[in-house]
Amino acid sequence: MRKFLLQPRTLLWMALVLLVAAFLIADSVFPLRYAASYRQSRALPPRAEGEMRVHFLDVGQGDCTVMEFPDGKVMMVDGGDGSAASRSAVIGYCMALGIERFDHILLTHTDADHAAGLENVFRQFGADTAFLPSVPAEDAESAAAYARVQQAAQDCGARLCTAQTYEYLLSSDREHFYYLLFLAPLPGTEFADANAASAIVWLEYAGVSLLLTGDAPEQAENVLVRSYLETGGEVFALPVQAYGETLLLAPRLSSLTVLKAGHHGSNSSTGEALLSLCTPEAVVFSAGAGNRYEHPAAACIARIRAVLPDAELYRTDELGTVVLSVSATGERKFLTSE
Repeated sequence: MRKFLLQPRTLLWMALVLLVAAFLIADSVFPLRYAASYRQSRALPPRAEGEMRVHFLDVGQGDCTVMEFPDGKVMMVDGGDGSAASRSAVIGYCMALGIERFDHILLTHTDADHAAGLENVFRQFGADTAFLPSVPAEDAESAAAYARVQQAAQDCGARLCTAQTYEYLLSSDREHFYYLLFLAPLPGTEFADANAASAIVWLEYAGVSLLLTGDAPEQAENVLVRSYLETGGEVFALPVQAYGETLLLAPRLSSLTVLKAGHHGSNSSTGEALLSLCTPEAVVFSAGAGNRYEHPAAACIARIRAVLPDAELYRTDELGTVVLSVSATGERKFLTSE
């Protein structure tokens, strides 16, 4: 037996078996297919004390945003289209951030370019809470992707919630107060399609605000604007009990800091009414380089320039991943990979 074990061919096979075993063990801990994305993100410095960071990931023609809140909690909004390149970008980037489990995951609507990648995220990281759409998918591809996302969310033990108006998140402490409030969709409303039912969320910290509109079309934006103007903003004011007191969550849409352009910068979103009301200082576009839809649309950019000639524009198709950093004192800056 000893002689057999010492034969060169036997030793070679034993070495190969050990190598394969080591590969499988390593891949189960840190999937090696994500190694390239991990290396690309290693240069990102750790989050500073009291800092909030919002990462608009470059996932090609899809959508994925990762929020690092100042209290250490993390949230993902949409997860890309689930393609190999997008999956590698999302999972690898999250690993580079040191994320072990998400506190919250939001799917704004059921389109596959937002939904499909979340199955991998739920299975790789898990989440405590999953905010999911109430409006079903419209096509077979999106319906199948959404069904897999729902199953993955259930399998990881996430608490399933409906993404709808007046759902909210608060900071775990008063010192670094932030809140995220859902402005749409309104429960019980009939929608023309899944895009019209996109979740719209407002995030505010240290006087800096961010509005995410998913793929909501201009008509949905106009409903939001009209409701805000007709009520003086009271339609979205929500009193909540926290930190032993009553707080009023009251988004000031008329003084927005950063807008994430709707529907990847499609001409059917980011309309004049929303731009004129919110007058954001910066607009971020999530779109794939050379995409066949020609997002962001030239007409959309022209409209932004006409209403907001001094607005800063950030595009993932040109700059790669874009990061918004907000300090505890309200200083905001953008970091890009270019």
